[in-house]
Amino acid sequence: MFKLLLTLAVALITWPVAADNYRMIAPEKLPRPAQELLMRHFSSNEMSYAAAERSLYNRTYKVYLADGTTIEFDRHGLWTDIDGGREEIPAEVIPQEIRSVIKQRFPNRAIEQIERTKRGYTVELKEGPELEFDKRYRITHVDD
Repeated sequence: MFKLLLTLAVALITWPVAADNYRMIAPEKLPRPAQELLMRHFSSNEMSYAAAERSLYNRTYKVYLADGTTIEFDRHGLWTDIDGGREEIPAEVIPQEIRSVIKQRFPNRAIEQIERTKRGYTVELKEGPELEFDKRYRITHVDD
């Protein structure tokens, strides 16, 4: 009997963790900062769909654009990852300090993906290396 109760208790505790909820949502359901970023910098690119993923402790959003660009947002609507596929990401969404470093060290290279991490940023250049920046916008790693 004890084993049965223990098994049920473990199942009830872990069930919500395993039951992540990923569903399509209307663009109006995105947090306001996410909507503003899309209108300001990606308005010429039609949205294919938006989705919300809800886990036990977090909610994230992902937007898929017609040209293959995907943008991930945290629960507050701040972007965490922008992947242009093979296309260049609009310069205005990339921190100025990162743009300056790339312009100096990697001229004529477009940014096709940027991810905001706890440590800083990860940037992928078109036909070039992947760069990691710390929070002070200094390159900490270059991966060819």
